[in-house]
Amino acid sequence: MKGRGLVVFLALILATLATAGVFMYSRGVQEEAKTGGTMAQVVVSKVDVPARTDLDQLIKDDQFKIIQVPESVVVDGAVTSLDQLAGKSNSVAILAGEQIPGARISGNVPGGALAIPKGMEAITVSLDAPRGVAGAINTGDHVTIYSTFRDAPTKGAERETTTVVLVPTAELLAVFRPLASATFGSDEATAGEQLPGSLAVTVALTPEDAQHFVFSMESGSVWFGLLPPDESGQPMEPITFAEVVQ
Repeated sequence: MKGRGLVVFLALILATLATAGVFMYSRGVQEEAKTGGTMAQVVVSKVDVPARTDLDQLIKDDQFKIIQVPESVVVDGAVTSLDQLAGKSNSVAILAGEQIPGARISGNVPGGALAIPKGMEAITVSLDAPRGVAGAINTGDHVTIYSTFRDAPTKGAERETTTVVLVPTAELLAVFRPLASATFGSDEATAGEQLPGSLAVTVALTPEDAQHFVFSMESGSVWFGLLPPDESGQPMEPITFAEVVQ
């Protein structure tokens, strides 16, 4: 019996020590939170924000919120007030829930709202889906622009259909997929309407390429070829019907 009593006594002592240990640990965590866990407020977005977005509209739509995070994890230059976003746009995409570095925000994005590269200009064209890679193109992609001219003069006396690589590599500044405005089943669409499956694509071109591009749109037909990431298109000699079928 004495041995059994000793075991019970030792168990009580161990239980007391364990309780005390838990108490001391909890107290230590609380003290650490008070001394080293200072909280700070930062602004985050409720939604993913594409680059070059008007942040005023998102503020108006209540798409930002202020949250509290440990001061130790605040990113350098993090936006802490909606006032820092007013009248601005973002030069880089912002993900929902992430802190927003002030470096991503600018009131004057280089190249304007479309971030047009220096020495280039923006041209927008409407393409049906097949000519626009079935709609698989997106802002920031690079494409090769092909143009076909029918009954075009050649080096000889005859006139033939000719396809050329108009621009080997061109950057897409914006891709807009409008909702269908034409009525299904109608015989004709009203002039200027975006037909179902069409795209409005804005491309960055040199002034010379822009001139050729506009001429091609007015006088021929244009196709876009999507390039793999980080690859450039290749210039090629024009081809005619005779060269394709020989």
